[in-house]
Amino acid sequence: MTKRDWLDLAVLARKQYNCLSEVLGLSQQLGEALDRSDDVSVRLLVSMRQDPILRLEEIKAAIGSKRDSMPPEEWERVNDLNGGAQPQDQDEKVYLNQVGSVRRILERVLELDRRLNRRLAGENSFYAQEK
Repeated sequence: MTKRDWLDLAVLARKQYNCLSEVLGLSQQLGEALDRSDDVSVRLLVSMRQDPILRLEEIKAAIGSKRDSMPPEEWERVNDLNGGAQPQDQDEKVYLNQVGSVRRILERVLELDRRLNRRLAGENSFYAQEK
């Protein structure tokens, strides 16, 4: 893969990270609003979370377009790295660091979302079926 391809993928991963950071911040504020029983803020914050989530969908589509424009063997290398393969050069390391950051913040967002969803929806929570 070219240096430009790795850079493009790293930039898209960074954009994912930024959107997830925004979701995390809004989710934390949502938890605080729930603690205060501030229904107006809760509704506002739930609504505000929609924008970065929609941007994440756009980024996902951009990654799909990038994948579709690449030869299959090059995309296979991306999948190998995402699956735990060792980076072979600096470009791969940069990409892998960005993907690692995205994974870590996504885990934090999902955990907080589980807790908030259970608080808001109780037995009707999206996550109630888990366990």
